[in-house]
Amino acid sequence: MILSIVLVDPTMVYVGLIIAAGAIIIIFLIVKSSDEYDVEEMEKNADEFAGTIKESQGSITSWLWVVYIALTIWAIAYLIQHGAEFATFP
Repeated sequence: MILSIVLVDPTMVYVGLIIAAGAIIIIFLIVKSSDEYDVEEMEKNADEFAGTIKESQGSITSWLWVVYIALTIWAIAYLIQHGAEFATFP
């Protein structure tokens, strides 16, 4: 029996764990936010078009707030890191 050792970069392990934890948190928030609104409340604010398309108005769910905040933080960090590239237009 031949045993082989696989060397893994510790940084990639942490990156993988962060991605997995983020995915678990987002999935939890999506499942949790569906409990906040019942069907009757959504039907009360729904508009139906031609009997096939239904549009409903409601408040922003918690997982969407988390996504908005994460994208805003990423955009600010990106602009800070690459600000010099945007300042040198021809």
